[in-house]
Amino acid sequence: MVFAIYEQGLRIHTPKEQLLVRPGIRQTQAISASRRLVDHKGDAEHNQDISNQTWIYGYPEQPVNEKDLQQQQKKAMQAYSEVEQSKKKQIPLLPASLVMRSPVITLPANANLNEAWRLMHKEQIHYLVLIDEAGELAGVIDDRELLKEAAGVGELSKQEGVDLATTQARLLVKTPLVTATEETDIRDIARVMRAQRIRAMPIVDTEGALQGLVTRSDLMLGLANQTLEIWT
Repeated sequence: MVFAIYEQGLRIHTPKEQLLVRPGIRQTQAISASRRLVDHKGDAEHNQDISNQTWIYGYPEQPVNEKDLQQQQKKAMQAYSEVEQSKKKQIPLLPASLVMRSPVITLPANANLNEAWRLMHKEQIHYLVLIDEAGELAGVIDDRELLKEAAGVGELSKQEGVDLATTQARLLVKTPLVTATEETDIRDIARVMRAQRIRAMPIVDTEGALQGLVTRSDLMLGLANQTLEIWT
């Protein structure tokens, strides 16, 4: 599964695993991998060691019947395959198109914060997608950040000489901007949103054109009627 990251005007396709991996986990995995390389003897020698352990399949004094072993292995692989298939059937694909809100209300990125607040209040929405002068995605802002600025506790309002009435909305955008496609499973979106600490994700088509918006609330509603575990 691939997501797209918008940073410095570039659209970079990024694997889901890269967005989810944390430095501590990556370091632990590297250590574990190195240990496996040291301890592992190689497939041929490993298989030979196992074949010598006749007690695995029977009593130590009893000879192993090669035909019986093959039948047991065949049955075991068949049982494993059936279990895997049953798991897949129990977890249907839940594409983002089922829960995303569309059409999306947008605002020019060079609009000021007052204009952004008035539009949010008028449309009764919590998020606004900003579009730059070239018609490309510029980011997402939410009403929480606007309220912080209005209360004087936001990052912009703390700066000297900043007039919020004329400050452009693009300055509230947190980068990088992560997007997904309509076919992306909402469980993957939930994992990435949690790992990246974002509350809304634009949904785009293969050309990068805006198609919808998925928020945390949309994910909760979409999963409410499903007997699914989000984080597994």
